[in-house]
Amino acid sequence: MTAMPLPERPPTFRTYRVVAVSEHRGPELEATYGLSEGVDGSLDQFQYSGAGDADLSMRGATVEGTRVGRMQQRPDHIVFWIGDGTATVTPDEAETLTATPGRPMLLSAGVVYDFTADTRKVTMLHLSEELLRRCLAARGVHLAGPLAFDEQPDGTDALRRLQGELRRSTPGLVDPTVTGAARAALNARVADAVVCAFPVRAVPVAASTAVSRVLDLMHHDARTALSLEDLAAASGLSVRGLQNAFARDLGTTPTRYLRDLRLDGAHREIEAGEAASVADVARDWQFHHLGRFASAYGERFGERPSETLRRQRG
Repeated sequence: MTAMPLPERPPTFRTYRVVAVSEHRGPELEATYGLSEGVDGSLDQFQYSGAGDADLSMRGATVEGTRVGRMQQRPDHIVFWIGDGTATVTPDEAETLTATPGRPMLLSAGVVYDFTADTRKVTMLHLSEELLRRCLAARGVHLAGPLAFDEQPDGTDALRRLQGELRRSTPGLVDPTVTGAARAALNARVADAVVCAFPVRAVPVAASTAVSRVLDLMHHDARTALSLEDLAAASGLSVRGLQNAFARDLGTTPTRYLRDLRLDGAHREIEAGEAASVADVARDWQFHHLGRFASAYGERFGERPSETLRRQRG
């Protein structure tokens, strides 16, 4: 089964370009890569550029010298590959992984990594948690808890397919004229190749058919007004029956799952730096009481949405 194209999103395409000294990357890049503790290495100038939308973007960095550091948890999952030299990443309480030129590796958003890099060029594909979950859901895989992925041995067919998809898709990913349904389909195709190439670590939730139908509806229509009665109708169950099914299959309620899904979407847009205001983002994701939105956002992400917006603009 292949992933279905995602629905059209409001335009969030942006370009990235930073030229700076490698020790002083700035707050946005520190937050993007979890580098608040800094990077040990040379003070040579580095260049960072890229383009894409809030769900998927292609980025690259060029820098001289060896770097050593620690990446804390990040908003995005990152597939990366080096152009030359060597690099290593060591997940917490796991064995060190060695990167070789041209071989994609995946950094899971919620995992902390120690790293060393003695490479001049690295390319990175940033993918949102929501995009990957929707691709997994299209394959009938529903997971509780944050997503985490494992590596595969070199030379697997899935890795070769991912490399081929990246070669084909890169021109479109960085093209600002690819918008709407075309970009959604492109993002879904690339993300589907990623979830095929890297085994997901969490144990899949044995969601019933009724719950799976509701999850699909939520992930595709989270921006629209969906009542509990709408969700129950989509599932073919009563409201009480749907609540019981969610508690049994996912350990949560339908309304809480949908609320968290919308909070993640709002957080991603504010983090991307494209939001005109917190109120606009909140309304777009069906939060019509700004005080409650700010409170729920703070509980989930550890800061108020206005703080996220200020940090990104700063």
